[in-house]
Amino acid sequence: MNVPFAFVAALFFASGATGLVYEVAFAKSLAPVFGATAYAVSAVLAAFMGGLAIGAHLGGRIAARARRPLHTYGVAEIAVGLVSAATPWAFAGIEHAYVALARASHGSLGALTVARAGLAFGAIVIPTICMGATLPLLARVTSSDRAALPRLYALNTAGGALGALLGAYVVLPWLGLTGAMRGAAAVNVAIGVLAILRARSIPPIAVEEAAPTEAEGKRDASSTASGEATGAAATGATTGAATREATGESGAGLGAIFAFASGFLVFAAEVVETHLLTVLIGNSAYAFGLMLAVFLVCLAAGAAVSRRLEKRHGEAALGRGLVLAALGLAITIPLWDQLPPFFAFAGKHVSSWAGREVCRAVAAAALLALSTVLMGTTFPLLLSRVARRVAVARGVGRLMSINTAGTIVGSIATGYVVLPALGSQRALIAIACAFALLGVVAARAEKNASSRRITWAVAAAAMVAAVIVPRWDLARLTNGANVYFAYGPPPDRIEMVREDVHGGVTTVAVRGDVTTLYTNGKFQGDDGPEMVAQRRFAHFPGMFLRHERRALVIGLGTGVTLGTVAAYPFREIDVAEISPAIAFAAHRFYADESFHALDDPRVKLHHEDGRSLLLVADRPYDLVTIELTSVWFAGAASLYSKEFYELTKSRLAPGGVLQQWVQLHHIRPRELGVIVRTLHAVFPHVALFLGGEQGILVASSAPLEASKARLARLDADPKILATLGGKTTEMLLGELVASDAELTRLTDDLAKIGGPLLSTDDNLVLEVETPKGNVLSYRSSLDASLELIERYRTPDAKARHLR
Repeated sequence: MNVPFAFVAALFFASGATGLVYEVAFAKSLAPVFGATAYAVSAVLAAFMGGLAIGAHLGGRIAARARRPLHTYGVAEIAVGLVSAATPWAFAGIEHAYVALARASHGSLGALTVARAGLAFGAIVIPTICMGATLPLLARVTSSDRAALPRLYALNTAGGALGALLGAYVVLPWLGLTGAMRGAAAVNVAIGVLAILRARSIPPIAVEEAAPTEAEGKRDASSTASGEATGAAATGATTGAATREATGESGAGLGAIFAFASGFLVFAAEVVETHLLTVLIGNSAYAFGLMLAVFLVCLAAGAAVSRRLEKRHGEAALGRGLVLAALGLAITIPLWDQLPPFFAFAGKHVSSWAGREVCRAVAAAALLALSTVLMGTTFPLLLSRVARRVAVARGVGRLMSINTAGTIVGSIATGYVVLPALGSQRALIAIACAFALLGVVAARAEKNASSRRITWAVAAAAMVAAVIVPRWDLARLTNGANVYFAYGPPPDRIEMVREDVHGGVTTVAVRGDVTTLYTNGKFQGDDGPEMVAQRRFAHFPGMFLRHERRALVIGLGTGVTLGTVAAYPFREIDVAEISPAIAFAAHRFYADESFHALDDPRVKLHHEDGRSLLLVADRPYDLVTIELTSVWFAGAASLYSKEFYELTKSRLAPGGVLQQWVQLHHIRPRELGVIVRTLHAVFPHVALFLGGEQGILVASSAPLEASKARLARLDADPKILATLGGKTTEMLLGELVASDAELTRLTDDLAKIGGPLLSTDDNLVLEVETPKGNVLSYRSSLDASLELIERYRTPDAKARHLR
């Protein structure tokens, strides 16, 4: 077809960018309903990738019959845009269906996963199928250029990298979720219109033949035998007769195996490396976008490298690419625990948020570049084999659907089986060895014995290098230098390191006589100085309770807050904690401090997202208390949004109380104001306490009043008394700083200088703004927050709330 490659490439590059914006926006839009557990995220990812796989398969069939494939491609892009623009309405309707299905499932993980995947697939099936169909359609448009197909794949992947980067740093912060989806939809519609307009000047082409002709098969055999670059890799979707003789299998069948295996292993590596990068470069929303962008850039570079690899190595290209990927992965394994010193060094010279984000990008690129570029050569090499076929569209659709199926299986199997069973280092070793073995299989198709031996030798070297790498220094790996670009005091010893796909890496470290719990290097709690705040997370709201029937604790941490809640005479206590490793650490290392609360028959532990658990609750709670990690953790801000507070209000019994921690360090006044204003916009009665230099908010629909009689009863209870640390509950009431009218005045004053907004699930204001506070010093930011709060201190706060 007479279509300039640059025109098609530009369209497909932009389409790749919008595809990644959709993927992130869809996942974030569904997280408030399905939750932020790995099970929920995987269900959404499987639905997205499943749609792409179906689209690729159907797209190959449609493209084969299309006489104007560029026109059909344009229609598909317009369909992506129009349907994606409407998805916010579809997502709004999912919540009621999910609640009904979740309640009917009675907590069955399998039933919940099926419900999440099914509902997500139903909402995004049309746009994802249309996205998946685009490459097979363009394969027909560029079928006269054999080198075009891998180049298109590379450009689309590079566009995805740009979409991930712009989505994280520009589009989502500026436009929010709905705006991002509709902005991307406008781009897709524009792409489609341009394609249709250009297609008008192109005459129709013949329908694609269903299978390669005999002449094509002979040409393939000749090309393979002569070592021509266009027919060199013998393990593609269609190989020559000589190759089939050498392997004893059909080329199409072997190509399918490699397509599935490459998808499986590349995504397996991505799961493990993203898991590690969360520990080493951070887990803010920006960090995730950065990781994804770096990974996709490297894959795109690999697609570009594949052409050179094929020209240089001919039929050995696929095997060489696989074993070199194994070697690259193996030799970078020792670098992972060397990264924290880089951040500590950079922290002495780079103080701006933008500068530190660049440092994170450099660190991610240094760890991913070599192995991911080489991993990225595999699928383009398979595509280049398909480009030699007459039935190119069918071949591309088939390979893409199989490859996508491999990515789904690889990501799920690695996250839920391989990573928990082996841990990060051994999982990377296993993946490197798997790449090497796959390369050995690919080398069977090499006719030249000397070339085959070289491939096998590199495979052996890769496996030896992977196996002999030294064990990582876990104290250095998990010291959290990426958070504030500085080292904390080194621990005397590491008592526990446990990984899980839900919570990342959980560490218990001992320093002196204090045992501290960390998640991905970030402080979570201890049995020393932070006990004051952990007890008050329960006591401050507990003073205002009218009834003590049911309580919900969101975020277990050390379990000290749970233990304090359990000191009150609740009949039932639910705990929502997504990470099994944190639950294990709390039970093993903080049992005494938590009064063995996890063994209390009233306590039920749910490895579930707290918001999702609250959403499906069918009975009200008298207390909801949140012991959460920092707001800037990706997804954590969904527990500080207007929609979450409205949900909590609807699930509280009359007179029920919500408690929420708010950090006062490494946060700017504007974000502090956003948190207070959003909470106060939903709950008419809000009080701000200071406990152990931590901000603790208490909110209720009823006036927050503590009776002297109730406080006296609490003080007389030996269980409560054991948690008060020598104080009385009335003394704790004296730590109330401001409430109601004073907090309204605080937020109104901040609004006059450019804030605060309300935090919503759509605008993501806290998720995108709070990470920027990490460049502030602990002391200066804390002092600024305390100074701000003191200006609105209620003189008679204690008397106002005591009756």
